[in-house]
This record gives sequence, C-alpha cells and structure tokens, in this order.
Amino acid sequence: MSIDPIILWAIVGGASGLILGIAGTGGGVISIPILMAFGGYNIKEASGYGLLALTVGAALSWFIQRKNTLYPVSAVLILFAGVVAFIAAPLKAMSPHWVVNILLNITCLFSMYSLWVLRKPEDPGEEKPLKFRLKTATVGGMITGFLSTMTGLGGGVVIIPWLTGITRLRFEQAMACSLLTIAVTAPISAWRQGKIDLTVEEWLALGGGILIASFIIKKALTFIPPLHLVLVRKLTLTGVIILSMSRTLADLFNGL
Repeated sequence: MSIDPIILWAIVGGASGLILGIAGTGGGVISIPILMAFGGYNIKEASGYGLLALTVGAALSWFIQRKNTLYPVSAVLILFAGVVAFIAAPLKAMSPHWVVNILLNITCLFSMYSLWVLRKPEDPGEEKPLKFRLKTATVGGMITGFLSTMTGLGGGVVIIPWLTGITRLRFEQAMACSLLTIAVTAPISAWRQGKIDLTVEEWLALGGGILIASFIIKKALTFIPPLHLVLVRKLTLTGVIILSMSRTLADLFNGL
C-alpha cells in the first residue's frame, strides 16, 4: 500500500520524532517498517531512505546534547565511519535483500541486549589517555559506517556500548559523540545509495514531523516521575524494535 509521498514523510517524521522524544534514539528503527508498509519500498530501499530520518533526528538530538561532545573522539569516529560508509555502499547494492534483512535483525537483537544489559547511564567512565580513546574510536567509527550503510540503523546501538565499555566514555559523552557521528555520516550513506532525492515539500514534512512530535512528547514526559521514565523509554524502544523486526522478518520469509 502506497500513500502520497508528502503524507508518508510526515508520518515518518512524526513517528521518528515521537521515538526520539521518548528514547533519544530509534528514528531509523521506526522509519524502516513505515516506509515498507506505506511507501511500498523493499528493505534495501527502506533502509536507505531511513537514513534521511536518522540524519535529521540525530542532528536535532545532538544539538540538544552538544555540550557533552568530545570533539577529537567525534572527529575520528566521523572520519572512519564516513570512509567505510562510502566504501560499503556498493557492497550493499550487490548484496541480496535477505542479507540486508538478516543483518538488520541481528543488529536489532543486539540493540535490545544493549538496551537492557549493556547500557549503564550511571557508569562514570574513566579518564583514559586521548591516544587510547582515539585508537578505540577508530574501530567504533568503522562499525558505525558499515552498519549505517547496510541497515539504515545508524550504528548507535553498537557504538554507544563500544564507547562506554571499550573507550570508557561517560554515557552522556558516548551518546553525544554517537549522535554527531550519525548526523554527519548517515547522509553520506544515503547519498552513495542515491536516496537523497526528496522534494522540498517532502523534506519539510519530514523535518516538521520530527520537530513537532518530539516537542509534544518531551512536554508530555514531564508528567512522568523520573524513577519511571527510564523504564518507559526502554519499553518504548523495545516495542519499536519488535515492530520493526516483525515487519522485516515477515518480508524475509515471504520472499523465501
């Protein structure tokens, strides 16, 4: 079922803004099943176009959290993620749909594991030497570039546990560095896949939907007690991941 493109991108923007407002991430996860269900795209196309929602959402989220950014680490992440994203685009084009589908769902599973087990916002991190941080960020950047290109999920589900567990950044620092990296490199992946072809009206629908929905949900969250907010965020993102997996796996099995 396909609908008017402007309405489609307004829905993608609204859903992405809703999830971003609640969980601070997840725009790519929710946009892919919407693009498949209502835009008529296959999984490779949806994961490519999903990078556009990811770009806008990550940029807005990073701007809010920019004070936590470690710019030397972010620069290394962006450099290596950008290079790998540029190189990996032809690999995705050559890959069968089922390979992209399986990789996306494995990433989703790891995302849930990361969400409930690995992510520890209370972790104070460690003041590791800058050289160590930059070396470990090199690998993290390559992971981000590969995943953002192949799955449309941006790589934040892996890079945040990497930056907190290996590079030993504080959770807020890892989140800010991840968001800035995704905001810069996701459009590179989309461009290499030929997916930056929206009209001005479609861009406005996408950006406006994200802004309006995220603003409304952030206001609504002020009525939830802080002790319950973390659980609400985890449950919301888990539900979105399950929705995305159910839609993409249905597409996988129907194609077998």
